[in-house]
Amino acid sequence: MSDSAEKQQGNSTKVVGRPFKKGESGNPNGRPKKGTAIADILNARGDEVDDDGLTNREIMLHKVYDKAVKHTDRWAVQFIADRTEGRAIERSVDVSDEWKEVVKEAYKPES
Repeated sequence: MSDSAEKQQGNSTKVVGRPFKKGESGNPNGRPKKGTAIADILNARGDEVDDDGLTNREIMLHKVYDKAVKHTDRWAVQFIADRTEGRAIERSVDVSDEWKEVVKEAYKPES
């Protein structure tokens, strides 16, 4: 091993600063927050109440419902259906040739 490699090996064993006690976190408060998340901002705006006593969220949903009923906007109908009836389960089929080998093995005649 060369001198520089030995020197680098030695660097990894040196303790710089104060080591943490066993079970103690190096950052007990965690990473500082950068700002409010988009979802938090949208929820706060949605909870604001107008003069009629309706929240912005309720007003928005009334408008979506009007678009679904009066204007038959497909996205609005789908939005309401997904949230009231639940989304349909999407099923997929494997169309590869691997299944043929699996079937051959499963139904192989015993000798």
